[in-house]
Amino acid sequence: MKRLLASLLTLSALSLGFGCGDDDDKPTPVDPGPTDPEGEKITVSENITADTTWKAGNTYTLTKYIFVERGTLTIEAGATVLGDQGSALIITRNAKINAVGTAQKPIVFTSSRAVGSRESGNWGGVVLLGRARINVSGGETTIEGFFASSGNDLTKYGGSDDTHNCGTLKYARIEFAGYELAPNNELNGLTTGACGSTTNIDYVQVHKGLDDGIEMFGGTAPLTHILITQADDDGLDYDQGYSGKVQFLIVQQSAAVGDRGIEASSHKTTATQEPISIPEIWNATFIGSNANPGGNPSQEGLVFNTGAGGKLRNIIVAYFKDQAVDVDGTASAALFNEPGDSRLAIRNTFFWDNANLTDTIPFAPNPKVENGVTTDPDVSKFNEAEKIIVAANGVKVVDPQLTDALNLLAPNFMPKTGSPALNPDNAATPPAGFDTTARFVGAVGTTNWLAGWTAFPEN
Repeated sequence: MKRLLASLLTLSALSLGFGCGDDDDKPTPVDPGPTDPEGEKITVSENITADTTWKAGNTYTLTKYIFVERGTLTIEAGATVLGDQGSALIITRNAKINAVGTAQKPIVFTSSRAVGSRESGNWGGVVLLGRARINVSGGETTIEGFFASSGNDLTKYGGSDDTHNCGTLKYARIEFAGYELAPNNELNGLTTGACGSTTNIDYVQVHKGLDDGIEMFGGTAPLTHILITQADDDGLDYDQGYSGKVQFLIVQQSAAVGDRGIEASSHKTTATQEPISIPEIWNATFIGSNANPGGNPSQEGLVFNTGAGGKLRNIIVAYFKDQAVDVDGTASAALFNEPGDSRLAIRNTFFWDNANLTDTIPFAPNPKVENGVTTDPDVSKFNEAEKIIVAANGVKVVDPQLTDALNLLAPNFMPKTGSPALNPDNAATPPAGFDTTARFVGAVGTTNWLAGWTAFPEN
């Protein structure tokens, strides 16, 4: 969503498999860029209107916004998709994607610029549009990144089918994406609008996106084995009533850019508008930049606003420079304060070294300002430290002892031997519909599901 001015200044100056993974625990590589001299080089400059296959080993260059209007776009393991400036791949409501790579041969979506000159925002990324419910007036709208006045039905999303299938995206990397059409109107690395619960987004990395890593506009699409590294704005951004299942999620910020690990929103003006954003998130790791508090960019771990909720279990939130959690506004605070199984809840979670604190988390006040004067220092009346750090809920401030989570070139998010994150007594058991064997805190246990297919190129 809206990027920080500081991030812009910095840049201008510079299916449904819930298993823990079975890859070897070898270091993740630094991406050398697409290099297959054997494959064909194919330019894609026209929309797709029938079943189409992009072959393994080939390189496909998008020259503009490419809409898959009808049929299924199949992308084989090992294919490379390059994006020119101003391009994006959009799967419309009448189409599907079937992009299934492997750990050995991931599908790579990246910039068409030469390795060494690539940067965030070189192209627009991947967009999936569906027919699940969203909480906007009329039940459908134009996806962010396009002008609503265009009258183009290809950019519409929303409907009434919460099981709608946008397709499969598996073992794929999306790099150097994000594109600003106009202020506050941007594409992300991966943008989904109203995708339903039979959509399969699994083993996907979004690296160095100009806006958010992944934004979920409503719908119920699940996310599993997701890595978001060094996004310019938020890691995972959800809104408009998103209520999918998420498991094995990692967000990593850099000190140069980045806003929030999660920005959770529901409806801009009517917090009670159904559906409310209440995903269920299990086994996630959020890593900040470990910079000192204050200054730009400001960075926060988990932010819940405009009546958004979420049920979070087995989570690590560490090294955020300013805030660990901000329950922003009375509507989201009311969800947290509900008795019993509240619609905003954080359980079995480790916080560590947020705002340089190793004994608590910061209080995040929500002041009300009128005509330049603060009329209420905290409208939500929600003290995050007091409300969230509750031993009875399994929430504590403790070092998760991750191997090398702050490394931007070759991070290792696995807990060290003896880490409290690996103690099953500190974790809750995920329910049916998730990987119920994941009795550890954070996104990674003793098996490194990131090995082999992820990469962290600087440019």
